[in-house]
Amino acid sequence: MSDIESQSVMDALRSTLGALDLDEEDQAACALAWRLAEAIDTEGSARALADLAGKLLQVLESLGATPAARKALVKGVDQGAGARQRSALDELRERRDRRKNGAATVDATTT
Repeated sequence: MSDIESQSVMDALRSTLGALDLDEEDQAACALAWRLAEAIDTEGSARALADLAGKLLQVLESLGATPAARKALVKGVDQGAGARQRSALDELRERRDRRKNGAATVDATTT
């Protein structure tokens, strides 16, 4: 049995989250991932395990912690110049930074 096969989900999550560059806004998703990982490691029912694993995978995808999520976040690299294209995550972070610096929100309508 390899190290990966004997590793708990919580141990794997610790390594994964440690490798990510997360913001303060990601803390709730991280806490949810921890709760799900703990439940997976102690779950005995195959059906419940499958449900929990699917939910954990969704949280990891939202954090950019799966290969598919990383591929979606970085829409590709310009082969000629090697410049990274802007991802949807880059745009969201830019909008958040503008809000922090006093810019009006996108939905600033009077009612």
